[in-house]
Amino acid sequence: MDLDPAHLRSFLAIVDYGGYHRAAEALHLTQPAVSRHMRRLEGQLGERLFAKRGRGVELTPYGERAAQELRDVLAAHDRALTRLGRGDDGDPFVLGTIENLVDPVLPELIAAARAELGERTLQLRVDRSAALVERLRRGEVDAAIVLDPGDAPDALALGTIVLRWWASARLATADPLPQPFPLVAYDPPCSLRERSLRRLDELGLDHVLAAESPHLSGVQSAVRNGLGYALLAAGGDGLRTVAHGPLAETIPAPLWLLLDPAHQRLAAPLRAALWRATMRRGLSEAA
Repeated sequence: MDLDPAHLRSFLAIVDYGGYHRAAEALHLTQPAVSRHMRRLEGQLGERLFAKRGRGVELTPYGERAAQELRDVLAAHDRALTRLGRGDDGDPFVLGTIENLVDPVLPELIAAARAELGERTLQLRVDRSAALVERLRRGEVDAAIVLDPGDAPDALALGTIVLRWWASARLATADPLPQPFPLVAYDPPCSLRERSLRRLDELGLDHVLAAESPHLSGVQSAVRNGLGYALLAAGGDGLRTVAHGPLAETIPAPLWLLLDPAHQRLAAPLRAALWRATMRRGLSEAA
């Protein structure tokens, strides 16, 4: 069985962007084309990858496993094409970002990068901070926007976003908070997970890990279904911010930009784009 890379791109774009419509926009495809890719991919795999949830979709348990495996497959495919110089679009500029930025501010960042790159193809890589730092070291991405730059020597301060606690409609208004506090988090290693645990310790809240996932869609699904609370940059369909009590306080989180030395000119426009996006969407400290 041979899987079409275009079908894999559509699948992972739905995972990363949270729906068919946004995935189609990001890939410059029509929504019917993305849907067709999914039907063919599910037909080949013999399993459903997504289940309907309200007006959106969420990964099935099989889809969760497939996303992790197929992301590695597509990354290996793209790496090989780049190294061999046989990519259809020449040598693309690969921008890496953590998935918490995909929905709230990524469109502005992509627009700024494209304005600087001109005719050069822009390719997006969504991953964890630690993985993006390593990919930059290996030359697999040209720039990366991360929450944790690790020991990267040339990390540039890009700006700040605010993190908020998100829950289902029922849990968002719960008073008092459930005890022990049910936390939903990314799989380790994850700086966002560490921030969540550190904040709960600061508040003196006994907590239990109610759910964890390697992907934002899995975290959002667990929160949406009332399993617990998650600390995120933005919510999603069915998620509400906690607006009262100790969890109402927002947490500032600095973002860092890692760049190949040949692309330092991108720092200023990306910084300006992040500032505009966070101010407009209420994701900055000033908002």
